[in-house]
Amino acid sequence: MSGPLLRMVAVTCLWGTSSALLATLAAPTTAGLVALGGAVPLLVSARLRGLHPWATLAAHPALYFRLGGLEAANLALYVAALRIGPLPVVVALHLTAPMLIITAALVRRRRAPTLPVLLELLLVAAAIGLVAWPHASGDPQIAAVTGCVLALGSAACVALLVSVIARHSGPDHTITSAALQLLFGGIASSPLLLLDPPSGRVAVELAAVGATLLGPGFALYWQALRQLSAATASVIGLNEAVVATLVGAVATRSLPTAATAAAGLLILIAAGLEQRSAPRHRVPP
Repeated sequence: MSGPLLRMVAVTCLWGTSSALLATLAAPTTAGLVALGGAVPLLVSARLRGLHPWATLAAHPALYFRLGGLEAANLALYVAALRIGPLPVVVALHLTAPMLIITAALVRRRRAPTLPVLLELLLVAAAIGLVAWPHASGDPQIAAVTGCVLALGSAACVALLVSVIARHSGPDHTITSAALQLLFGGIASSPLLLLDPPSGRVAVELAAVGATLLGPGFALYWQALRQLSAATASVIGLNEAVVATLVGAVATRSLPTAATAAAGLLILIAAGLEQRSAPRHRVPP
């Protein structure tokens, strides 16, 4: 396996592990601590490479303020989804941002409603239906459905992030851009800490998750994208849901239900189908 492919696999392992840990450690009000923790090593790495983050910020302040706001919303929704929804399904739904971009294109009639696209949407709907199926008692799984809705909200934020970055006419994105996005995402989320202040131990643990998993994952991600196509990187990225499921199972000492596993698989298939066709339709990575 080549270096770029190994980097991308490492990214999915880092981000999948962070998702599993956030499901047990974080709350929507404390998600910003993870972003701040992730921004620190990236800023240090940028300076060691001779880059100038503050000059980049000064050149495009509105861009990074907007990205920070979207990142804050993305983190809060994602962490909330992880806390109340089934882990494999939540992570898989979080990876469906390209499909949401395609759905928006369909609504705007910028893309034809082809059979593959309709199949992808049907697979996602079937997956949500699986986790929403009533228990033996006959009660619908309200928490699972709510988690799915929140995960789709986080995916929508990612789709908006991609759209904003795609419209930006500035230089190519670097570790500096990723660091500033996380930094302002953490800053925008900081007022939420007043609603539910974490203990000192939890704050340190969340910052550590960002510094050791989220931040390094961003750094490797940008390095891998220099030599991998967006489609290849995105398909490998589906491994994040697999890693999150395995780490979550070990951490909680429980296996996902058959319905949850099947739902996660359906979403991964749908996302994989979209990623294979995305380059032909010029969908941003």
